[in-house]
Amino acid sequence: MEHLKTLLIANRAEIATRILKTAKKLGIRTITVYTEPDAASTHVSEADVAVLLPGSPAKAYIDGDEIIKVAKEYKADAIIPGYGFLSENADFARAVAAAGMAWVGPSPESIEAFGIKHTARDLAKKAGVPIVPGTQGLIANEEEAVKESEKLGFPVMLKATAGGGGMGLAIAHNTDDVKKSFAMVKSRGENLFKNSGMFIERYYPDSHHVEVQVFGNGLGNAIHFGERECSIQRRHQKVIEECPSPFVVKHPHLRERVCSAAVRLAESIQYGSAGTIEYLVDDKSGDFFFLEMNTRLQVEHGITELCYDVDLVQLMLRQADAGIAGKGGLAAKELELLQRKEPHGAAIEARVYAENPARDYAPAPGTLQIVKWAERPGVRIDTWVHTGTIVSSNYDPLLAKVMVHRPIRDDAIEAMHKTLTHSRICGPPTNLDFLAAIVDDLQFARGITMTKFLTEFKYAPAAIDVIAGGAYTQVQDYPGRPTMGRGFPHAGPMDPLAFQIANLLVGNSRGAAGLECTLDGPELHFLAPAVIAVCGAPMDVKLDASPIAMWARVHVRAGQKLKIGKTTGGGCRSYLAIRGGLPSVAEWFGSKATSPGVAVGGYQGRQLAAGDLLAITRDIPDFGHEPLALPKKIIPQYPSHWDIFAMVGPYEEGYLRPEDVEMIYNTKWQISHNAARGGIRLIGPKPKWARADGGEGGAHPSNVVEYGYPVGALNWTGDDPCIFPVDCPDFGGFVSSTTIIKADYWRLGQMKAGNTMQYKKVSLEDALALRMGVNRFIDSVEKVCKGSGDFDDIEPLSYGTLPPSAESGYHGKAVVHYVKAKGKQPQTFYRQGGDDYILVEYGDGTFDLNHRCRVTALMKALRESRGDISFSKGLINMVSCCTSLLIYYDGTKIPQAKLISHLVNLEAELGDLSRSKVPSRIFKLPISFDSAKEKNAIKRYMETQRPYASYLPDNVEFVAKNNGFERKDLIRILTTSKLMTVSVGFFAALPLCLPVDPRERMNCPKMNPSRVFTPEGQVSWGGSCMALYNVESPGGYQLTGLTIPGVDYLGSKKHYSLSRPWLFEDFDQLTFHEVSEEEYERQLALFHSGRYEYQIEHTVFDMAEHNKLLEETKDEVAEIRKKQKRAQDEMQKLEDELMEKWMKEKAAGKIPMDKVEALLNDPGIEKITSPLNANVWKVTAEEGQLVKANDVVAILEAMKLEISVRAEDGVQGKAEKLLVRPGDVVNAGDPLVLVRKG
Repeated sequence: MEHLKTLLIANRAEIATRILKTAKKLGIRTITVYTEPDAASTHVSEADVAVLLPGSPAKAYIDGDEIIKVAKEYKADAIIPGYGFLSENADFARAVAAAGMAWVGPSPESIEAFGIKHTARDLAKKAGVPIVPGTQGLIANEEEAVKESEKLGFPVMLKATAGGGGMGLAIAHNTDDVKKSFAMVKSRGENLFKNSGMFIERYYPDSHHVEVQVFGNGLGNAIHFGERECSIQRRHQKVIEECPSPFVVKHPHLRERVCSAAVRLAESIQYGSAGTIEYLVDDKSGDFFFLEMNTRLQVEHGITELCYDVDLVQLMLRQADAGIAGKGGLAAKELELLQRKEPHGAAIEARVYAENPARDYAPAPGTLQIVKWAERPGVRIDTWVHTGTIVSSNYDPLLAKVMVHRPIRDDAIEAMHKTLTHSRICGPPTNLDFLAAIVDDLQFARGITMTKFLTEFKYAPAAIDVIAGGAYTQVQDYPGRPTMGRGFPHAGPMDPLAFQIANLLVGNSRGAAGLECTLDGPELHFLAPAVIAVCGAPMDVKLDASPIAMWARVHVRAGQKLKIGKTTGGGCRSYLAIRGGLPSVAEWFGSKATSPGVAVGGYQGRQLAAGDLLAITRDIPDFGHEPLALPKKIIPQYPSHWDIFAMVGPYEEGYLRPEDVEMIYNTKWQISHNAARGGIRLIGPKPKWARADGGEGGAHPSNVVEYGYPVGALNWTGDDPCIFPVDCPDFGGFVSSTTIIKADYWRLGQMKAGNTMQYKKVSLEDALALRMGVNRFIDSVEKVCKGSGDFDDIEPLSYGTLPPSAESGYHGKAVVHYVKAKGKQPQTFYRQGGDDYILVEYGDGTFDLNHRCRVTALMKALRESRGDISFSKGLINMVSCCTSLLIYYDGTKIPQAKLISHLVNLEAELGDLSRSKVPSRIFKLPISFDSAKEKNAIKRYMETQRPYASYLPDNVEFVAKNNGFERKDLIRILTTSKLMTVSVGFFAALPLCLPVDPRERMNCPKMNPSRVFTPEGQVSWGGSCMALYNVESPGGYQLTGLTIPGVDYLGSKKHYSLSRPWLFEDFDQLTFHEVSEEEYERQLALFHSGRYEYQIEHTVFDMAEHNKLLEETKDEVAEIRKKQKRAQDEMQKLEDELMEKWMKEKAAGKIPMDKVEALLNDPGIEKITSPLNANVWKVTAEEGQLVKANDVVAILEAMKLEISVRAEDGVQGKAEKLLVRPGDVVNAGDPLVLVRKG
């Protein structure tokens, strides 16, 4: 290019990315524009400059003034519009020229001439191009429309003269149709195109849509690049296109006629740039008629490029460059040299959309969890998406144009079918299977498809259409992600026993993906035949309104509807297994399991909702008609009271008093209504504790320095007990005193609100024996399902008698081994956490980077271990914190005593690490203080959770005061300190950091209650550590600034990958430099678009130097701690006063818990629950008020969204009791309103 050096692309997504490729090839500097929903598009990441447009995302791409402003600011020489948006806006084209830039497209006059259809018809007629018989000029009224239609002969088509893209059209077969359609077409023209004019044409039902690609130089010369067939359309939108047209190929001389007519028309108006003349071709006669001219680059231009070996975008840019040079356009001779008589080979294009074929192909926005294209030679994929792209509801859901080019059409068809069937897109539903079905159709193979093809084409996806999602239905598989860690839960089914048996009944592997249904299941429409089984807690299960048996194999016919209703007895979860699993659900770290708390895995990282589509297999084996069902005697029982087997530990002796320990095992605990996958709260007595406080772990005696949490642990958050199931955080700083054994995970998963439970201590030996018993039971069921043996021969799981250790009272201790301190080696505790966890803990419960160094060394040694104790022989995962390492292992493969012995030997081999050097990275991150986002988060907290506290309204001021500092001192520490990452996890790879210099260490309590919402990138302080919240989430640490997050779930951004979606590692050092809020937002936008460059310095952390610093500053640090203690005592006194005041205010209107539980257990009460963790924003229901289905009873606030809670279908009665008030914090499943039936 001689003059066109910088190009602004005034478009988005696929076409913007496609234009970028040519511009880069030509060495042109590129500028793209984008909106927040498009931040991750390739057209943003691949541009030289990408500019975020202000204003509404829905209107930003048509804001011509703003786009021109950007172009001028970045010194663009030209603007190219692509297709859609402003591509055929003559006023915008003029404005571009008026701003001193070239318009890469036809003249404004050409755009206007062909933008009005009746004017375009007149131009075509003058150029000698046949036009469809129709009216002369516009139709004035309905009477004239009827008269002209009768004159033309039915059927006819009413067309908005300014319409396009298939909008503003209606087919009429008689005068009544004309009358019905007239007002609609007129209204659509006015609303969509600001032009209510319309005309009428004869409609040819048996016709082809054929178009010719032309290119003119604006000087009266034009050429063509053959024709394309675009007959396969849905709602007048093209779906599959071909070059050349199979119909034209079969009719000699037709190409010459349609192409020469197109060139005549283009030359008649001195057309300049690329354009397309569209024809309707009668299938019977081969006659063709002008439909319209598109004065822009066409969506399907790529297949012409493949068959004619031309780059149409390059031609457009060359034409614009010639215009800038004052030549008016390309020379005629240049055009003539490009003219070819015949296409080379055959090309097919399929448009891939995110759309739901079960819902009339409605757009389906969402996150693309996997994008894998089956690319091979001769395949071209023009796309803007990748794994991790979020498809917005603001725009057209086109994901890609898949094009294949082969020497002959049959080969092209075969290649297209392979490409479509071997490509994989997981997330929202797409039309990939629909496109493959079209390409596989005999009519398509014969090349005889017409515009009515899709109205007659029969397609039924092998899928389940979700009519209603139920209370809390998720995709799970087994065992989930036990090896993941880093703040991403294990996931998997809460009841692994029922889940595995359901899979075995349908012939799946035990762990295949299925659905977990909690309390009230989904309603599902099967669009294809399936084999299913529902196992678990008894529920009201019906197929086409007829009850079906649970724990049995069931055959479902296409078209049938399955409704899994509410629980009808004990337990709270059932599982739906489908033969073949759920093939379209993406795997994330080897599992399809959903972790909704961190929004990963499963279907879009969330529970199912109406409108979701789950693909199922078409390959169903012939099981015959022999019934397969578990007999009643071996079906697990789901009582209302549960005796649950557990082992002591990891923390007991020295933390709880002996009477506290006895209390835990002697109490009949009640299950709170707050019982979910992330935690099951218990109602009962409180411990008195053996300690006055938690030392460096925190002010409360339940606090400890952070450590890894075993699944099944009884965790004390303050004085409140909570059992940690499979979705619990992987580390934290509260005591866990007893751990449920793995054999009882399935029973833990079935305990529901209102049930009672009692712990029964067992020994390790009995725990393993019980687990082996459960495993044998499942093995026996599997044998029968595979055709060997009989269900009647299987012994049921029995819980009528206690294991020996529970009777004898001998069940071991929490600390299973202890090594005294020796020289530079700290004292070491080996604590058990159930039958699968060992916690190795160093020191005396204080933060010490020497311990962190030791943890790192032990981890390395274990990873390198070979033989009987290794990750190939039974080790599963590790969770490291500053002073401890939690080891997760398979207790049936590695004996606990053998593991302890191995760990002790490794410890001796580690030796003295006080002078070791550890690889480290220093991150230099921006931080913004007092930002609007942070202030709004605190404001929302005060409005909806707690109105006043010692830490409100300014968290930064509070943290400073709590440590005897001034605000400026805290900011100085945050902007000058090196903060060592001592653990990564808890929630979405959150880095927990400790200041390297002990003089800069601080302490402060967490918010009470914790927040429902924390902004992404939030720098915060709690206890002795800084935490960086990588994603929007709940949280309790004090808000002290905003920075760039360090996680990208699907690994599409710079510095991330799908196998490593987190950034920070242990021993990374975080540093901050202050930036303005405006600069922070600019850098955050770069992060969202995948273009942020982290500043990282690789270094080595010298433990000898650090220990020297500790020794030199110990006296100074002691004085600092005294000063901090005085300040903290004062702030704690203030907090106690404010808390007491607030609690009294809350108690004044609070309902007693015993009354709540009584109502919840009343069969005449219907409860309306919270769908998610949130704040109560408003309560719209009133006690005594009639509540019926779909009434809004409350409005919740979560993640900056307001969520209306509605009464479900079937609810009818008076509001008996409101359980919440504005400002309350609720969790998913919490009851909000109790309705008395009737």
